[in-house]
Amino acid sequence: MNETRELANFIVGTKYSDLSKEVIEKAKILMLDQFGCELAFSVMAPSKAVYEYVKGRKGTRTDSTVVYYGLKTVPEDAAFANAVFGHGFEMDDTELRTTSHPGVAVIPAAIAMGEMESVTGKELITSIVVGYDVMIRIGIASRSMQERGFHTTGVLGPFGSTAAACKALALDAATVANALGITASQCGGIAEYTRSGGSVKRLHAGFAAHAGVKAALLARLGVTGPPTAIEGEKGFCQAYADKYSLKDITDGLGREFRILWTGNKPYCCCLAQHAVIDATALIASNSRLKPGDIEEIVVGQKAREAGSVGVIIEPTDVVSAQFSARFGLATRLIKGGNQFRDYSDRNIRDPRILALARKVKYIVDEELEKMPPDSNPAKVTIKLKNGTVYQERVDYSKGTIQNPMTREELEAKFRSLASTVMPEKKVEDIILATRRLEEMDNVNKLGTLLTAGGETPSRNNKGTVKIR
Repeated sequence: MNETRELANFIVGTKYSDLSKEVIEKAKILMLDQFGCELAFSVMAPSKAVYEYVKGRKGTRTDSTVVYYGLKTVPEDAAFANAVFGHGFEMDDTELRTTSHPGVAVIPAAIAMGEMESVTGKELITSIVVGYDVMIRIGIASRSMQERGFHTTGVLGPFGSTAAACKALALDAATVANALGITASQCGGIAEYTRSGGSVKRLHAGFAAHAGVKAALLARLGVTGPPTAIEGEKGFCQAYADKYSLKDITDGLGREFRILWTGNKPYCCCLAQHAVIDATALIASNSRLKPGDIEEIVVGQKAREAGSVGVIIEPTDVVSAQFSARFGLATRLIKGGNQFRDYSDRNIRDPRILALARKVKYIVDEELEKMPPDSNPAKVTIKLKNGTVYQERVDYSKGTIQNPMTREELEAKFRSLASTVMPEKKVEDIILATRRLEEMDNVNKLGTLLTAGGETPSRNNKGTVKIR
């Protein structure tokens, strides 16, 4: 019953030399993936609103960079804005056991605080690794919170960002424990957007990143938190989860880094439907299927995934479209993809997509329920009007750790995203800097690299390319 203290000791005690090459490379590629999301989505409507909010605040420090725009501000606000950008269009990394997005909470907090403290590349990598570990471990222990309607990124993210921020600040264990205790009173986020949409979902990661930076700074100034904030009888796990397992917080702590459990997204929508898209793509590639010939489509998934993406039939905005597997499946068959350009105001009103989405029937598949918690299986059955039936099953979608994207694929994803707002040379400079991050003597160099210069192409929230 000392999980809060043990996590604090782990955060303080972990050194770069403790990290394997695999862990280090994972941290670097996840960082690049996050950078691509932050840059591309920084110019979308909710992100612009957050940027205007941050720009209007007067901070006493100007240590940390808001990516793309180049605004220098206090670390809390930089972390908030960059996290919102990264979570801005459903392409950020995902850990399936917790169904959370660690990178959008951890990486912006680590970099914002890292800039303030002028940490090295090695120190930044270590901060990110411990941030992922703490967030995922607490999430595994309390994952039943999903059944109560919590958005795990919003609820767990503050712990990940706190761990990363504390590590960058080089706080002692007692102060880190206080920061975790402070954070436990800041966790929040509901998942109603999976039913009715709402752009506030984009802000959940920002709230999480902001909370962690704030908690670390407050703890450094002497504010204290409950020493059993996570495990106590009125602590975090008991408050958020009907069932929880404290041993999952400390099993293998310091030896098995949970950052390795994190996957990446090839598609611009909730990961819960990625196996549906993969199965649909397999059917389309192995047949001469025409959408007009379809009589009915049946999608089978676990109850967890069906509850997240199987409810919305006709989306009312882009967020609800990204949480509708019916829309995603229909978009794949009508438009041929599920990328940035495919989730647009125009497409959510496309009568062909909506008509096909109405033909999708969703069921909970009991056979798929037997799959492990780190799987996201889907079975898609397409019945044609002439009686022909096609069926495909995918247990692990592309981008999961069992079916991973390669470094080449992830760098290509970064290029496709970052090039919408950055010149080609800067895009390549960011890739090179991330590959060699451990050689960087001061991560303030990242702030310069992630700032646009001159006339660069960008996209508005409708996906139209324009020149800024």
